[in-house]
Amino acid sequence: MRFIAIIIFSSITFFGQSQPVQALDDAEALSGLTSVRAIYDIRTKDEKALQFIFTVIRDTYDETVQQDVKARYIASMRGPTIKLLVRGRHGDAELQEKTVALIKELNQRGIRLEACGYALNLFGVEPEDLYEGIVSVGNSLNSLIGYQIKGYSLIPMN
Repeated sequence: MRFIAIIIFSSITFFGQSQPVQALDDAEALSGLTSVRAIYDIRTKDEKALQFIFTVIRDTYDETVQQDVKARYIASMRGPTIKLLVRGRHGDAELQEKTVALIKELNQRGIRLEACGYALNLFGVEPEDLYEGIVSVGNSLNSLIGYQIKGYSLIPMN
């Protein structure tokens, strides 16, 4: 019986020891690259989802740059997302402040934020009503087409 207890204790001690954690990286995917280009197609009507998307884009940018790869990103926003980008709109002010803070963070990294002019017209929003740091374009579908032809990878975010 004592022998069984020793085996159990030894097994728990051996398997319970923490193993060294290996740092995660994207070396395989990014090997040989000095730069990457991506256009994010953003369509959501939920502000928390938009904030999550902005956070993922920011973090992806940071992780890419930390791996010595230059990142050129565009966030192309269309459809009901446009309603979430309007200054002075009704709703949760704290939630809106967080959205504005994330927009500033993306701008500071050089990430271009585009709002679809077609959707602006559809929802009766003027370009000057958008948060600072967002550029209105004629039609985000043309942006998605044009930038893909220029070598930008399309990343759907809906």
